[in-house]
Amino acid sequence: MKDRRGDRTIRMAGLVAVFLLSVTDGIHAQTAKAPAPATNSASTPPSASTPSGPVTNAPPPRPAVIDVPQPPQSAHAFAGALPPDQSTPAATTDPAKIAEYQRRFAQGRQLEKEGKLSEALAVFDGIIADAPDAKGSLREAGFICFRQGDLTRADDYFERLHHLVPDYPAAIESLIQINEALKRDVKVAILNKEFHTLYIEGKVSQPYFVRERMDLGQGDQLVMTEFFDYKQDPDTVWMGELFDSAGQRKRWFLLNYDPDATKALQAKDPKLAQTEVFYMCEYALKNDQPCEIDVYKNYTGLPDYRKTRLDILALLANPVKPLYSVAIPAK
Repeated sequence: MKDRRGDRTIRMAGLVAVFLLSVTDGIHAQTAKAPAPATNSASTPPSASTPSGPVTNAPPPRPAVIDVPQPPQSAHAFAGALPPDQSTPAATTDPAKIAEYQRRFAQGRQLEKEGKLSEALAVFDGIIADAPDAKGSLREAGFICFRQGDLTRADDYFERLHHLVPDYPAAIESLIQINEALKRDVKVAILNKEFHTLYIEGKVSQPYFVRERMDLGQGDQLVMTEFFDYKQDPDTVWMGELFDSAGQRKRWFLLNYDPDATKALQAKDPKLAQTEVFYMCEYALKNDQPCEIDVYKNYTGLPDYRKTRLDILALLANPVKPLYSVAIPAK
C-alpha cells in the first residue's frame, strides 16, 4: 500500500465575523473562522497535505490538517518508523536471518505498492509465522486487511502491534477506526483516552487524528477527524469531510469551540461559569476552495461525538438554511 499521508492540508485562518451573542435571550451569534485554500502534496498512508497562503486580509493561518482518503483505502496519520526497526524481529541477532527478513519485508512492500495485496499479505504472514514480533510486518498486514475490509483480522494485527509498541500512534489510530467500524463503543472510548494521554505526554506530534471513515454509497466517504485539544488553534473539536471516489472533497463541516462567545456568556451569568459555547458550520466550496462559511447550529455545552456525527449526516441528507452565512474574501 502506498502511504499518502500529506495528500492535503487544510488551514484555517482569521476571524472573519463576530456576531452578538445572547444565548439566554435566544439571540444566537458566533465567531467564524475562515480557511485558506487547500493545496495538494504527498507523504504517508492515505491522507493530509501542504499549506497554502492565508485568506486576504486575514491574520496568519492556523493549521488544521486532516486525512484525505483514496476510498476505500484507510488513512494512517502516524505511520512513521517503528522502534527499533520495521522489519526485523527484536529477538533476531543472526546477520543472515536479519538480511533474509529484510529482503522478504522489502518484497512484501513492493507487492503492496503494486496493488498485489493478497500476495503481499502472504509475504508478511510468512514473516509473522517465523517471527511473531515482526512489528513492520504486523503493521503492513493490518493496513492490507483494513483496505480489504477484513476488519476483524486487521484488528488482530494491530492489537498485537499495539501490545509490542504501546505508544506507537499509528496502531492506536488504526484500532480506533477499526473499532468504530465494528461498533465497539467501549473499546473506542478506552483507546481514545489512551491516545489523548499520549498527546498530553508529548508522544504524539500531530494535534488530530482520523477517528472514523464511513462509506455512504456511490463511492462517497465521510471522514471524521478529532482534534486533541479544542482550546488550541484552530478551536476545532471534530471535522467531517465528504469525499468522492477520486478523493475530491465535496462537503466540509466543523464543530468549533467559540472562546469569545463562551467568555461573554460566562460573564453575563455566574450560574453559567462552566458553560462553553460551540457551533456547527460548513465551508461552502467553489472549485474546491472555501468561498463561504455557513453556521447551522449553536450549542451551550459540548455535544458528544455520536450527536455531532448524526448532525453532519442529517445535514448531508436534508440540507437546511443556515442561521447565517459569511462570505470569505477572494485572494
